Amino acid sequence: MAKAIHSMIRVLDEARSVEFYDKAFGLKSADRLDFDAFTLNYLRNDDADFELELTINKDQTEPYNLGDGYGHVAFCVDD
Repeated sequence: MAKAIHSMIRVLDEARSVEFYDKAFGLKSADRLDFDAFTLNYLRNDDADFELELTINKDQTEPYNLGDGYGHVAFCVDD
């Protein structure tokens, strides 16, 4: 059985995005992984296992255009 575990979007302003998703949906940072070129911030709430993965590319200086900010949906499967 497949289980959806997260959806990823690219954001320019991490703090602004985290504040928005907290106010709009009650999502809080559950895990944050910082790498040289990018940061991943996983947001969730206590009501669901599904997470929103914010990807912050450190070399990105301009806002993303509609269509190039979306990344992927992740699923966990038995095999």
